[in-house]
Amino acid sequence: MDGVPSSSPAVALERPTGQRRLVRRIFSAPALIVPTFIAVHIWLGVWGLTHYGWPFGDVTSVYHWWSYQAVREGTWFGLTDQWVYPLLAMIPMLLTLLFSTSFGLDYTVTWLGLVTVLDVAALLVFTEGLRNRHRLRLVWWWMAALLALGPVAIGRIDVVALALAIMGLSLLEHRPRAAGLLLAVGTWVKIWPAALLLAGLAAFRRARRRLVMPGVWLTAGLAALAMLVSAVRGQGLSGLATLFGFVRGQTSRNLQVEAVGATWGLWQARAGDGSVVYNTEIYTNELISDSSVAITQGVTVAMGLIAAAVALLALVQVRRSREPRLVAAWASLALVTALIVCNKVGSPQFEVWLIAPVLLLGAMRAPHWWRPAVLVTLIGVLTQVIYPYWYGYLLNLSEWMLWVITVRNLALVALMVWGVVGLMRLPRVRR
Repeated sequence: MDGVPSSSPAVALERPTGQRRLVRRIFSAPALIVPTFIAVHIWLGVWGLTHYGWPFGDVTSVYHWWSYQAVREGTWFGLTDQWVYPLLAMIPMLLTLLFSTSFGLDYTVTWLGLVTVLDVAALLVFTEGLRNRHRLRLVWWWMAALLALGPVAIGRIDVVALALAIMGLSLLEHRPRAAGLLLAVGTWVKIWPAALLLAGLAAFRRARRRLVMPGVWLTAGLAALAMLVSAVRGQGLSGLATLFGFVRGQTSRNLQVEAVGATWGLWQARAGDGSVVYNTEIYTNELISDSSVAITQGVTVAMGLIAAAVALLALVQVRRSREPRLVAAWASLALVTALIVCNKVGSPQFEVWLIAPVLLLGAMRAPHWWRPAVLVTLIGVLTQVIYPYWYGYLLNLSEWMLWVITVRNLALVALMVWGVVGLMRLPRVRR
């Protein structure tokens, strides 16, 4: 070929390039990705149903009971009675009950089927109808992150909020109204997608009204419904307090053993200063010590301060760098991680939240986005070690488990700092 021998360096360099293209085509093929994505969900479901630890316990007992109470007893949590979750979290629970009773299926199996369908819908939106090959390749990491965290990744209401968040972030730039609505619905399922909405509002200045108004109208509609229900029941306008009761329910909680803020307290409890106590009202294990109350108050204040600081930094950076997509991506990572780090609750399913901002980083081709992706995967693995299989060692304050949760919690802090640094290092564009 043009006098170049077949063994020349020029041909040798072309061959790997062709191989890489072939590999990229294979790993961005929808015919391979979609069945594998479904298979990962089936594997997590079977694993969680058949192995020790009861990772689907909340679905099997609590979600089932809540939805049964709504249908049979008229107790609509979040509307007629105080609840730990925002009102719309009841919707997927009720749909699961509807389909399970209609088709004679087990409630937990039906839940797993519904969240799989919802995740596939999120995949379709994220990959632009399976047409965006770059995003299709990112789905492999999405699957790896789910496997790293284990069955709990699809066995909690958080997976519903995650699917809505991924769809909302995927539409953030070009369809802000739809993105705002999806993130608002996600917030009324589990409060954390509000951090993603805040990042979008800070980054996309021209779309702020279109982003925020769907949430305003949704909240107004839910408030009107709550007041109407309470008025019909002869309770005046108390429905508004019931609707927002989840805020008070969260603020009244004690420090949970898995929380990042409890790390030092766990070591103190092992030394005899404090103990782990099971809260029978909200079904969780809490750390009770001389310092736990102060830590609980401190992390709550820190959460507000960090969220405000990150939002302000994002506003500054979007003016300096003129890269709203990257500002939104790094701010999302910093804000979502801050909600975990500065939270007095530390449930294992919280780590599934991190999938959304990392996917956004990858979709926006942020420099070295794969580094936080690797760290999130490691956090998932360590979290699965903690729960559900060896959770008893944590409750018994075993030394090796305290080291595991300490490393996991330090990794979460490092990830939050990484998000802030990534936001600060966006290149400045001169006018």
